[in-house]
Amino acid sequence: MLKAVIKKEILGMMLDLRFIIATLLCVVLIPLGMYVSCKNYELRLADYQKAKQTYQQHYGKSIHSNVNVEGYRPPSVLSVFALGLEQFLPDKAVTSREGIFRISKELGISNAQSLLFGKADLLFNVSFVVSLAVLIFTFNSISGEKEMGTLRMMISNSIPRGQILLAKIVGSYITLLIPFVISLLIALIILDASADMSILSSHIWPAFLVIVLITFLFILAVVTLGICLSTLTHTSITSIVMSLFVWVIFVLVIPKISPMIAEICCPTESPNVVSLRKQIVKEQIEFELNSKKAQLFRKCLTSVGLPLPKMPKMHPETDDEKKAYAQYDKEAFALDKVYQRRIADEIGKIDQHYSNKQNAQTIVAMNLSRISPFCCYTYLVSGLSHTGVTEPLNFRENARRFQDQVKTIIYDNYIQKTYMVGGMATGTDVPAEGFNPAGVTIPEMHYRYPALAEALQAVWIDILLLFLFNIIFFVLSFLKFRRYDVR
Repeated sequence: MLKAVIKKEILGMMLDLRFIIATLLCVVLIPLGMYVSCKNYELRLADYQKAKQTYQQHYGKSIHSNVNVEGYRPPSVLSVFALGLEQFLPDKAVTSREGIFRISKELGISNAQSLLFGKADLLFNVSFVVSLAVLIFTFNSISGEKEMGTLRMMISNSIPRGQILLAKIVGSYITLLIPFVISLLIALIILDASADMSILSSHIWPAFLVIVLITFLFILAVVTLGICLSTLTHTSITSIVMSLFVWVIFVLVIPKISPMIAEICCPTESPNVVSLRKQIVKEQIEFELNSKKAQLFRKCLTSVGLPLPKMPKMHPETDDEKKAYAQYDKEAFALDKVYQRRIADEIGKIDQHYSNKQNAQTIVAMNLSRISPFCCYTYLVSGLSHTGVTEPLNFRENARRFQDQVKTIIYDNYIQKTYMVGGMATGTDVPAEGFNPAGVTIPEMHYRYPALAEALQAVWIDILLLFLFNIIFFVLSFLKFRRYDVR
């Protein structure tokens, strides 16, 4: 009996004009969105490769003690499925001898409309177009059958209400998956035609499979939600109004309101204020370092009976000067190490405090928005595509590793010599013994995106919530439909 009712639901929906419209929307928008996303990725990849190559050609051999090395972030190949924050993520990291890396984003708007209205990628098409089509499909599953009298006939034929409800969910789900799967196959053919990616590559195929499975689970949640809303009403007009109202709340209101509430509950300083605080701390520590080096220089000179010169000079001439300078260089080198570490630690504390504040705000916003299955789906797909809210943290980790790499290869191989007398200073940096700058090339930043297992670990709660939404919507539908008045 259940199979017969499911077949009846599938045939009824496939003969409906809404099925034709939904099929056309999916077959046109999803492949078109994939094509545009693919071309967009190819352009971003070409820009990344050109920037990296140009930098290496012009500055690859520019090795000196204070060189600011630039490392570039490659675009995520999985961003073809969800662009997410890709357009707002930093482009490069710039290292410094002080141990403080700087991240930057090249400003410029090549397509203002795309930033204003967003991209029609897979995430957008599923979250907005497919979800709305699902609710339009299912809004009158119960209330519409009641108006036509067919619901009373099915119940009068001793078909259990639980079977009727289950048949409607399964029938609607299968029917809606048909145009979606067809459009997805077409989109994959378009994606595989790109010279810069292959759907069968180990970087794409596993993540894409997980994204598809999650999308199937999300579509099921929306189908169950639509039928649940239909059991709460008794007319088709009321059902469509309620469905649209809930869709607006879940898709538009909650994602907008949640960050606003989080900003009020967990305020953070602006990046400009944080940068100013770091600059002030750095200047204060450097001033203290210079004072100590001036005292040390005076001490080393007086220890061998030399007067303090009016002007500092770089090269000692007499034996006493050579002895004093050698002693100063040794102690000043150790002092530099201590203070450089102190600068890095203090800056790190400021960055960590700011990062903790930002993380707290992000967590509050995400947890508030998770009352919407649409937000859970967005976090899932963007997170698996490496364009979600955790990617800025991943960029900072990559930048920190790059800073350490450049420090080991370049900065640690220079000895800084600074001689101060009063308020005047002279100094230079000399290569350490055995270090040949001409034989060194500026390193590249080997950017690492999280593996699939790591990405899943970060979004497991959203997968669990999608399952939970399916159960909640089904239980509510079942409880309401058991007492549903079919007259």
